[in-house]
Amino acid sequence: MIYMNILIVGLGLIGGAYASILSKYHNVYGTDLDINAINYAKNKNFIIDGSVDPKNYILKSDLIILSIFPKAIIDFLNKYKDLFNSNQVITDVCGVKSKYILEATNISKPAYYLAHHPMSGSEKNGIENYNSFSFKGKNFIITTVEDNAPTRAIDMIKQIGIDLEMNVSICDYKKHDQMIAYTSDLTHAVAVSLMNSNRDPKLIDFAGRSFLEMTRIANINESLWSEIFIENRDYLLEEINIFINEMHKMKNALENNDDKKLKELFLSSTKIRKEM
Repeated sequence: MIYMNILIVGLGLIGGAYASILSKYHNVYGTDLDINAINYAKNKNFIIDGSVDPKNYILKSDLIILSIFPKAIIDFLNKYKDLFNSNQVITDVCGVKSKYILEATNISKPAYYLAHHPMSGSEKNGIENYNSFSFKGKNFIITTVEDNAPTRAIDMIKQIGIDLEMNVSICDYKKHDQMIAYTSDLTHAVAVSLMNSNRDPKLIDFAGRSFLEMTRIANINESLWSEIFIENRDYLLEEINIFINEMHKMKNALENNDDKKLKELFLSSTKIRKEM
């Protein structure tokens, strides 16, 4: 167990959920542009103290967790870089890394920047919905920019994953973004497209469990996800093209009344899903 002084920057849904759990094991401070979020976290005892000005908490923190939009990360680091020291580790929870990670790593010095991604979320927003999802048993990916990341930094981020009761793994940030384009970004794109493809007002009367489960994530934070899609556009476009090709296979089989081809597609997907 590594005991830390932690500053969480951004007390929204994820930041608030982190604070609610990490405060059981560490000294947690919080900062947010919204004073109401800070007061909520204080009243819930998720943080020892908090303010819209993070300066004092940066100076006393071992670990700084950035739970903010990708584009805001660089702004924050540039604004407070003179306060960072060599004993600190800085991390973020964003679902895409490639566009900013190298710049963030450089700006953060002498602190060490080691990002991660908790593979859990909710269609809801705001710290008041902190308990709308669970981290337990989900995947927690530490994303590296070099093969020889300091053991201390790795251990500190691993400790967060352990505290959240998640399954911790480590991979290169490029591999992370490539895989996330398929497992997360594409699934959100499909859910959004599915919802936008039928506007029948009586749709809900015909919606079963499979439809509701598939489209849950179509209730989406437009500001966050438009940024994620653009940040990861190259990998996402590759996955969309592959997906469209698979849909064409399905379409062609239907047009040709090709029962055999349909069964092949179904058997293939079943086999792959079972192997997961």
